Amino acid sequence: MSRTATRELAENCGSGRKQDNELVKRGRVSAGEWQQRSRYLLRHLGDPIALQRSPLCRLRALERLAEANYPHGVVGRGRSLNDVALQCLEEIENELDGHAGAAKLKEFTAMTRQGVKAVEASRILDITPEYASRSFKRTLVNLLAEKLIMKLH
Repeated sequence: MSRTATRELAENCGSGRKQDNELVKRGRVSAGEWQQRSRYLLRHLGDPIALQRSPLCRLRALERLAEANYPHGVVGRGRSLNDVALQCLEEIENELDGHAGAAKLKEFTAMTRQGVKAVEASRILDITPEYASRSFKRTLVNLLAEKLIMKLH
């Protein structure tokens, strides 16, 4: 093998880079990545085709759920991810029950689970859309990420 070929092989394989210079991610998923994936999940809740593209669908726990619940489905992983997300949101909602300081967050969670977007939920809750996004949605993303880690990791 020539020096050039050896160097290219080392650059493309050994350094953790793909041929097209994209980084190959290895190891554990960071908390920030879980939050990013949770945000994507909330944005596409109820859309198994979009959810099928989520990196969460590559997790072995989700693969097993899809094989068990939707063995012949084309978007079985997306449907399973949607099911898990709805279950997590319901659990979050139940955990917030009875806490006066979290009453509006509980309502926001319930509306999110029903498919209501943040802007519409803010009108119903009589808060600004900015506050709904910056406060409630951010908190919900963090709580959902924690639930997903517990269920899928």
